[in-house]
Amino acid sequence: MSEAGFNNVVEKLLSDVWPDWQIDKRIGQGATGTVYKAFRKEQDVEFCSAIKVISIPEDSSEVEGLRYEGYTKEQTRSYLKEIVHSVIDEVKMMSSLRGAPNIVQIEDYKVLNIKNEDKWIIFIRMELLTPLNEYICDKVFTEADVIKLGSDICKALALCSKKGIIHRDIKPENIFVNEFGDYKIGDFGISKQLENLGFAMSQKGSF
Repeated sequence: MSEAGFNNVVEKLLSDVWPDWQIDKRIGQGATGTVYKAFRKEQDVEFCSAIKVISIPEDSSEVEGLRYEGYTKEQTRSYLKEIVHSVIDEVKMMSSLRGAPNIVQIEDYKVLNIKNEDKWIIFIRMELLTPLNEYICDKVFTEADVIKLGSDICKALALCSKKGIIHRDIKPENIFVNEFGDYKIGDFGISKQLENLGFAMSQKGSF
């Protein structure tokens, strides 16, 4: 499916999930899904969020890969459902950290099972942030900036440690910056769960 076609499908599904929200543009894509900037208007006030769209499986070739490995249709469905539940568990865990200043805030989520298909679409609505990789392209980092980055991430990991949470995937792609210059971590293991799916079916993803 072309990018325009996929975006149209996402917009149609989003209108069913959150009718007040509209897609503005795509702002990122990776192993964990596609991220869009979205907005809604309440009288004269505009609110913005980031909406991550995760498709499980990503395409039919991944299902074919499982069948090639000997999975029956029922086993394939069960395996995919396990991945869906794993991602949902991660989203719930991130939601439990709501209010933590250095952790990406989850605002809402929704899971759709496409009718008559072994396919799920997960919508995760989050605060709109700037990815670290994009942020550093327009900024010369000083020693103070580096210390701030390290301090913020360590605060986030210390909080996770207190709650018995292991992130498992700290890397620049999972670090974000808000408008006040505070650094936050996101994607708590979601990418690792999807890597497992990708590796099992097509050996894709970041190692």
